[in-house]
Amino acid sequence: MEYLIHLAILVGIYTILAQSLNLCFGLGGLFNLAHVASYAIGAYTTALLSTEFGLSLWYTFPASIVLGSILALPIAAISSKLTQDYFAIGTLAFSFVIVALLINWKSLTRGVLGIPGIPRPEILGVNFYENSNFLILTVLVATAAQLILALLFQSRFARGLKAQAEYEEAALSLARNTRRIRGISFFISAGYAGLAGSLFAYYINYIDPSSFSLTEMVFVLTIVVVGKPGSFWGVLGATFFLVLLPEPLRFLDISPSILGPMRQLLYAVILYGVVFFNRYKIFPLQRVI
Repeated sequence: MEYLIHLAILVGIYTILAQSLNLCFGLGGLFNLAHVASYAIGAYTTALLSTEFGLSLWYTFPASIVLGSILALPIAAISSKLTQDYFAIGTLAFSFVIVALLINWKSLTRGVLGIPGIPRPEILGVNFYENSNFLILTVLVATAAQLILALLFQSRFARGLKAQAEYEEAALSLARNTRRIRGISFFISAGYAGLAGSLFAYYINYIDPSSFSLTEMVFVLTIVVVGKPGSFWGVLGATFFLVLLPEPLRFLDISPSILGPMRQLLYAVILYGVVFFNRYKIFPLQRVI
């Protein structure tokens, strides 16, 4: 039972992380590879505020969202100078900068040693050290996040975001401020990633830079691509599918040193297959006159 609860909590966290990437990448066609950096900032913010200052969830959640969102500012600046593949490379480089800071700023982050002993929150006398209780918290937070995003995906803002991805000149001719639309999408997306990072830090009770590597970014990107970029329900379903997919491998008599690479190989094969067979349908249609 504890194992199933563990999987359910991970699914809840990844639904927030993947759906927030789906907003800027799926709807907006903005290949933001720094998304996991906002996830890391949210996790480290919660870890530091809860361990060093003893602050509760009511402070760590908003702080993680706000500081995660601040990362959207340099990403928006990059998007105004670079486009398409160059933008992806720029955001990837920025992500590496954040990881390098986490590793080398030892006085704050403890470097590769990470931050242990992150306490679980307590609300109205409810002890979230019990995983069953923490699952309830995760479900409540994830459900609220998905409801807000579902409304956002049906809004005028989402249509403007999709329009600038398909044909920016036409969107500009309709008086849509495409630069502002992109900036808002980065801000919202990064804030949700910070929230997911906060939940992750509370649940694992320990974080280090290895949890926010390029491998993690590729996994989240795989979820969005498999679920079809821009599809709210598709990405939601893909999150369940890909988080749970490799779990049967744990029951095989396989060395842990082989199990990890097997999981990554499985994700790589799925990502390649989906991109190859749907290469004309995955990304937004580029309209021309």
